[in-house]
Amino acid sequence: MTNKQRKALGRGFGALLKAVEENNSEDNSANIAQLEIDKIGLNPKQPRQEMNTDRLEELAQSIRMKGVIQPILVRPGNDGPGSYELIAGERRLRASRIAGFDRIPAMIKPIKDKDLLELALLENIQRENLNALDEAKAYRALLEEHGYTQEDLAKRIGKNRSTIANLIRLLQLPESLQLDLAENRISAGHARTLLAVSDEAEQLKLRNKIVEDHISVREAELISQTEKESASPKPVKKSNPEISPQLVLNQDRLQDCFGTKVVIKPRGDKGKIELEYYSSEDFNRLYALLVK
Repeated sequence: MTNKQRKALGRGFGALLKAVEENNSEDNSANIAQLEIDKIGLNPKQPRQEMNTDRLEELAQSIRMKGVIQPILVRPGNDGPGSYELIAGERRLRASRIAGFDRIPAMIKPIKDKDLLELALLENIQRENLNALDEAKAYRALLEEHGYTQEDLAKRIGKNRSTIANLIRLLQLPESLQLDLAENRISAGHARTLLAVSDEAEQLKLRNKIVEDHISVREAELISQTEKESASPKPVKKSNPEISPQLVLNQDRLQDCFGTKVVIKPRGDKGKIELEYYSSEDFNRLYALLVK
């Protein structure tokens, strides 16, 4: 692996890989073995929920011809001697089984529980783009389990903080739209456009147009904007004046920072800032960010 590739993985995975390499610098075969595939349990923290069967078959055909070029990463398992738990390389493991192999080269390394999800996430990002929804769920889990801020996480995995925030916001979509995203009926760009539509009925109406008419993200944005402009303006109470452009900007920045819907309600020089949460875990994540 080149220095450029290692840098692209982010500090967290790069540091762990470096530790593995240094641990085996004198005898690289010490922690590498041909393991029985049936003795390797899957990573419970695997962020990828679905795997493309056609791509798995392509990889299996490549393995039939060339073998597994890069070992998978495992740690000792809890099911007795000779058992292992997968850390990274699930596609190679599954494809090897499809190819008819009963053993696979593996690097054995004692990895702590807290590093399982991070390693699996980064390995998926490096090798093949995750479904946007799976990636968003993995980021949220890392924030909740590790207590990272979005800035901390961005530095560890080599992503922009705004990218992470925008992905996590996709989890605010109704479940039916999340399923559309997971099954690639809509793209992440379409999903972000739907997030800008506040009414769920209007979201579903626009979603149907996206799916049935195969419109682009830009076309969906124009439809959304046109409908907003043509809608009758709602009366604004004097006690709750229209939010200023600067507060709109501040509101957007807070949404990116906290990865959730934020509403600023000014009342003269006073006002409220409301943050939405969608589960007890999401509440705990926001609470940790606020008290920090």
